[in-house]
Amino acid sequence: MKIGIDAQTILNPEMGDAAGLGHYTYQLIRHLLKIDHENEYVLFFNYRVREKDIKKFSKPNVTIRRFPFSYYKKFLPLAYSETLSSAFFLRDKLDVLHVPGGRVPMTYKRKFTVTAYDLAIKRFPELFPQKARIKFKVKPSAFGRADIIIASSEAAKNDLKNNFEVSDEKIKVIHNAFDEKFFKDASVDEIQKVKEKYKINGEYILFMNTIKPLNNLARLIEAFSKSRLLLKGKKPNSNYKLVLAGKNGWLAHEVKQIAKDFGLKNEVVFPGYIYPKDLNALFAGSDVFVSIPIYEEFGAPVLEAMACGVPVICSDVSSLSEITGGAVQMVNPYDIEGIKNAILKILDDDRLRDDLKKRGLEQAKKFHWRKTAEETLGVFEKVAG
Repeated sequence: MKIGIDAQTILNPEMGDAAGLGHYTYQLIRHLLKIDHENEYVLFFNYRVREKDIKKFSKPNVTIRRFPFSYYKKFLPLAYSETLSSAFFLRDKLDVLHVPGGRVPMTYKRKFTVTAYDLAIKRFPELFPQKARIKFKVKPSAFGRADIIIASSEAAKNDLKNNFEVSDEKIKVIHNAFDEKFFKDASVDEIQKVKEKYKINGEYILFMNTIKPLNNLARLIEAFSKSRLLLKGKKPNSNYKLVLAGKNGWLAHEVKQIAKDFGLKNEVVFPGYIYPKDLNALFAGSDVFVSIPIYEEFGAPVLEAMACGVPVICSDVSSLSEITGGAVQMVNPYDIEGIKNAILKILDDDRLRDDLKKRGLEQAKKFHWRKTAEETLGVFEKVAG
């Protein structure tokens, strides 16, 4: 079987540090190549990926392709660029093409599968920039044409059925996973070094993801502002910070301004992008991890925190209740008082905190990229016949 995978979202495979869709694509390919030495793979990369960054994908059963026209593709009419992309995929006569993200040229007529991504834009367009909304409308997804659509959660599957009118039999739920390095304990020295590196002083509450409206950070800042005042009364010597870690997304500057407006310029820390080697220690050093997005297709950072033994607070929306299995403190993402109370409850209750740590660690053990790869390979075999 000849399997093609669109890997254009991966820009630095050697580090494995691409966010979101790029990280999923990187881990999927990495584990497929670990378990499958029989089938032939053709990996399609963006022209910007350096040769040294894709060395680890060099296997006897792998062919590397680079899109030769990416640089000037943005200057071409949509129909022309789609024709070029389709021709590039077609020349390898693939048995199945897999495209994470669901953007497949209209003229590509061979068998293909897609992974559903960015489903939130349909339900919450106001939380995305205009450019993303226009692109979503102009270049429709391939959900209707795909042989099988992979959904990362049952919640994502329901969205595909209800908002994209995809039939149930075309959808296969395959959970994502996270890097098993997060099960490794971080030492006190490692934690201290990371805190110094990212200028974090004292105890801290952690958020880790892209700084963007969908992640509901304005409400988290307000809830933290209220909880911090009460914490000072209970624990006069405490100096809690809210660490909002992750790369800047759309309207990140507004989130930073909100922190200033609440008088929390020094209490809300924006360390920016966190290098992969620092993630374990950053998670382990936190007293609680908070993720309260308006919508989440999967939520890997929540599992990463659980694997690091950190108690978690997260939204009771979309996939999060599904993947966390009752091992976290769940809140309504619109309820600022509820978020504040959950933070205070965990920080004030040692027994609850220890219980969430233990249950979170057990729940995190259920997710493995190898399993994701095995189930995805099963989808390819079914489609190829």
